[in-house]
Amino acid sequence: MRNLLAKIDWILVPRLLMGGAMCVVGYQTSDIVAGGFGLLFVVYSIIGSRYKIGCGYNACGYSPKRNKVSDKETTVFTEIK
Repeated sequence: MRNLLAKIDWILVPRLLMGGAMCVVGYQTSDIVAGGFGLLFVVYSIIGSRYKIGCGYNACGYSPKRNKVSDKETTVFTEIK
């Protein structure tokens, strides 16, 4: 059981559930936009899982590189009254 749980991609699962739900709702309401977006979301989820891209896989959005800060530099906070 632990081996099976360790093999599951826990980022892919909610993405597929959301995309599948959108496809179902799009089908039930005959809405091409919701169904198409849900289908594109499922495809993006599978591609993202395959190549480990997107939020949830190490990097999400823009994360600036930090400059090396010496040990002597500290941030001084001043109290505002």
